[in-house]
Amino acid sequence: MTVMRARQEPGITPGTGKSHTLIGLGHTAVAAGYRVKYCTAADLVENLYRAMADNSVGRVIDTMLRNDLIICDEVGFAPLDDTGTQLLFRLVAAAYERRSLAIASHWAFDQWGRFLPEHTTAASILDRLLHHATVVVTNGESYRMRDARQHRKEAPNTTEISGRVGTTRWPPAGTAN
Repeated sequence: MTVMRARQEPGITPGTGKSHTLIGLGHTAVAAGYRVKYCTAADLVENLYRAMADNSVGRVIDTMLRNDLIICDEVGFAPLDDTGTQLLFRLVAAAYERRSLAIASHWAFDQWGRFLPEHTTAASILDRLLHHATVVVTNGESYRMRDARQHRKEAPNTTEISGRVGTTRWPPAGTAN
């Protein structure tokens, strides 16, 4: 049960349902009797950094591996330093061929070096993640933008914003609704 989510165009169009799909996958797995851990990449790395302080990284990873499915959302949302990259690698390596990982990222795989600075480790992470992966690529318009455009068509929404410089109309006059 390994799922990878990625975009073909790096850094473009959030809101295509990656997180929603992963959460649905997690709910389905729980309903089927599996144990699931959900975290964002930032929370995961932060917890592993804390574990470094008391030399318990291995114990934290072992606790995570008690789950059948580990969902890590928003990978690449914030860049990691070398230590964060190594910590992520430790989890991926420990889970490799033992537990299912589901990952969501806005970045295409060839762009992971943009947020994982240590390229050899980044390649090792991807090698393990992709070995048995089912890759799901999401494309399309952000559902948030589509909803916002639909709401503007139903009821034009403009807001007057007053400040020291003057009054601004939002959205600016002449912009497409």
